Amino acid sequence: MTDVLENSRVRAVVDPERGARLTSLRIDGHEVLATASEPGVDPAIADGIFAMVPWAGRVRDGRVEADGVTHQLPQVDGPNALHGLGHVRPWERTGEGTYAVDLGAPWPTRGVATLRYALLDAGLRIELTWDDGTDRPCSIGLHPWFRRRLDTGAELEADLRPATMVERGADGLPTGELVAPRPGPWDDCFALAAEPVLTWPDALRLTLRSSARWWVVYDEPADTVCVEPQTAPPDAFGHPALQPADGWPHTVWLEVGA
Repeated sequence: MTDVLENSRVRAVVDPERGARLTSLRIDGHEVLATASEPGVDPAIADGIFAMVPWAGRVRDGRVEADGVTHQLPQVDGPNALHGLGHVRPWERTGEGTYAVDLGAPWPTRGVATLRYALLDAGLRIELTWDDGTDRPCSIGLHPWFRRRLDTGAELEADLRPATMVERGADGLPTGELVAPRPGPWDDCFALAAEPVLTWPDALRLTLRSSARWWVVYDEPADTVCVEPQTAPPDAFGHPALQPADGWPHTVWLEVGA
């Protein structure tokens, strides 16, 4: 059974059984979320807005180290781990717009992930928290699939303004270097110079605000665009230059608002 949050301009639908993901977000009557139509995309990551916890993006060979022990994560993206554990688990509804799930092995620590959805006047705030009682490395984020076309108006125009780009090697994973942004289309991680703005001319304009420094942009598909806030770049566990200088954040929030 899904849960609905709504006011005069916003209607949000959450499915607790599917990772407490947002399966629908209508703002001023327009459905802005999509389902990927590309062949081969895992249905578990192919729609709505879902939580990436306790890691976001790819982890090379699915391996993380903790206290000298190598932990093997699920290899679902070729040899690599992808997008955490929370999006494939049922979550418990703990209050109005609030959900939680216990996560542990094969991740090195055991903890609780919490999602909180709160309506704004013309949008929605989503907050994801990971609490394992430690300050050990983690990387968390939120993964939206946005439509290129709404029910009316012209095709999406995404104002993203990348400032710094995480270099990817031939295998598609970060090399550990930061480089000047290159032209798209992208399946890449950036630090941005301004808040992302998504405009569907003659229909809707949305601003994305987040506590995250890093954004993964996936705009290669013809009918969807993903703009994903993350607390660290993909595979940051293996690259000191990509790791936070002042500790690994355990909370990230995203606001989607007109």
